[in-house]
Amino acid sequence: MDKLAFEDFFSRNKFILIIIAAVIVLGPGGFFGYRYYTGKINASANAKLWKGVRLLMAFNGKNPQVITDSITYLKEVKSSYGSTGAAKISNFYLGFDYMRIGRADDADKYFKEYIKSYPKPDQDNLTYLAYSNLAAIALATKDYEGAINDYQSMSAVDGVKLREFALLSEAAVYSQIKKPSMAVSIYKKMLATENLGGDRGYIENLIQLNSR
Repeated sequence: MDKLAFEDFFSRNKFILIIIAAVIVLGPGGFFGYRYYTGKINASANAKLWKGVRLLMAFNGKNPQVITDSITYLKEVKSSYGSTGAAKISNFYLGFDYMRIGRADDADKYFKEYIKSYPKPDQDNLTYLAYSNLAAIALATKDYEGAINDYQSMSAVDGVKLREFALLSEAAVYSQIKKPSMAVSIYKKMLATENLGGDRGYIENLIQLNSR
């Protein structure tokens, strides 16, 4: 998928893939997890990290310079404060920056770097969103197997709050690529697993839809 196609996919799906996912997955931990790290990392690194994050938040699709500036700040954190938590955290926001401007390969790279540093989520829960964004990138580039792997990794994280979300998303990909039996297998597994049944009627309807 070329850059314009990726940007179009992101534009059409950004609220579902990013904002809603953030609110649901991160909950009280907060989308940017800023308060959790305050006082835990070098003050100068923290200041530059937060500048980069604020610029990312200010991007409205029509002011690309703010993304350029955000990337500059975040990369400076990585290069000048490589041993701090801020440098590791900056990978997540660099991935987000590049995702916003349609540079899928760069976004993928930095989200994966973040996950290497935080394979299990801390109080900010950004690890969950990193996996979700990796899956979104994979779907946008029609790498369906990659998306499935990302959702599987997300659902396998110890203590994942939204394993149900990850499993439903994985099943949806199987439906999209015309492998309904795989989707049904996931739905049945959810119904048979304690605390994963969710809305049983909804899941049972999905089983019926994929069994036709």
